Amino acid sequence: MELFHPHTREILVAAALLVALLLILLRMVWSRRRTALRIKTDMLSVLPSLERLAEGDRAELSKWLRRAARRYPDEVRTFILLGDLLRAEGPLKAVFLHRTLLFRKKLSTADRASILLSLGRDHRALDDDQKALASLKQSLAAEKREETLKELVSLETAMELFDDALYHCKELNRLAGFDRNEGLRAVMLDALAAAVSQNRSDEARRWGEMVARAEDDTALALLIPCVLAAWEGKVEQARPLAEKLIERYPDEEYTLRYLLLQTPAGIAFSRLLPGPYGPAFAALCDETRVLTVTEMAPIEKKSALYYHLAARTVPPGETRDLLAAAGRRERLFACAACGGRFEGIRFSCPGCGLPVTVRPGAV
Repeated sequence: MELFHPHTREILVAAALLVALLLILLRMVWSRRRTALRIKTDMLSVLPSLERLAEGDRAELSKWLRRAARRYPDEVRTFILLGDLLRAEGPLKAVFLHRTLLFRKKLSTADRASILLSLGRDHRALDDDQKALASLKQSLAAEKREETLKELVSLETAMELFDDALYHCKELNRLAGFDRNEGLRAVMLDALAAAVSQNRSDEARRWGEMVARAEDDTALALLIPCVLAAWEGKVEQARPLAEKLIERYPDEEYTLRYLLLQTPAGIAFSRLLPGPYGPAFAALCDETRVLTVTEMAPIEKKSALYYHLAARTVPPGETRDLLAAAGRRERLFACAACGGRFEGIRFSCPGCGLPVTVRPGAV
C-alpha cells in the first residue's frame, strides 16, 4: 500500500476517528430527540387528566401519577403529589406513603421539607393536631417556606397557641416581604375572643391592649376597651368610651350592642347607652316586650331583625309564624363585609377574617 501513498495508514486512522466522532454526534442528536419526544408524549398524556381534574375526576390524575411514579421512581415529588391525592380518599393511606418516603436515602432538604409539610396536613386531616404541629415544625426546621408558615399559623390559631401563631405570622411577613403587621390583627382578635369566652381577664386585657396599640385611632381602638371594661363590670370606665364611639362612629352602634349582648354584665350596661338601636336590643333580651312604631323606625325593613320584632306585633297565627321564620334569631347578626353570620363573642369575622363589623342580617 505504500506504493500508492506513503501516509495511507495515518489517513485510514483519521477517517476511522472522524466516522466514530460523527456516529457519537448522531447518537447525541438522536438521544436528545428521543428525550424531547418522550417529554412531549408525557405532557400530551397529562392534558386529558388535567381536564378531568378540572371536572372533578381525581381518579384519572391519580392514575397518571402512578404511571409517572413507575417510570421515574427516583422522582420524590411525584410520590408526594400522589400522597396528597390519597389524602382525599383516606388520610391514613397518605400518612403511610409520606412516612415511607422519609426513609429514602439521599433525600434533599427541599424534598424532606415537602414530605413533612404533606405529613402535617395528613395528621391535620385526621384531627391529630399534636402530630401535625410536630411535622410542620420539623418541615420549617428543614427549610423555611411561606406555605409551611401559613399552615403553622392556621393550626396554632385553631389550637389557641396564639403567641406562637403571632411569632410565625411575623416570620411569614418577613419571608414573603409583606407589610410588617399583615395578619397580626386577625391572630390578636382571635386570641382576645378566646380569652373573653374562657373568662380569663388578664389575658383578655393583654390582647386588648395589643390590638388598641396596633389600631391607633380607629373605631376598633374604641370598641375593644369599651367591651372589655363593660365585661369586667367597670361601668364608669366603659360609658364614656361607648358614648364617644356612638358619637364618632354611629354605624358601629349595632356592633357594640351585639358584643355587649354576649355577656350578662354587657346586657345590663347596654340598657344605659343612648342610640336608636337601644329599644330593639332591649326587646331581644325581653321576649315579652313589643316595640312601638317609633321604636321600630330606625330598623331597616328588609332585615331579619325587623321581621323578628314585627312578629310580636301580630296576633298568633300563620302570619306571625311566617314573620318569625323570616326573622330567626340566627339571622339577626351578619358581617357587613361578606354577609357571614355571627354567633357568640367574636372580634373578627369567621368568614372573611376582617375586624368585627356587625349589621342586621338580610332576609
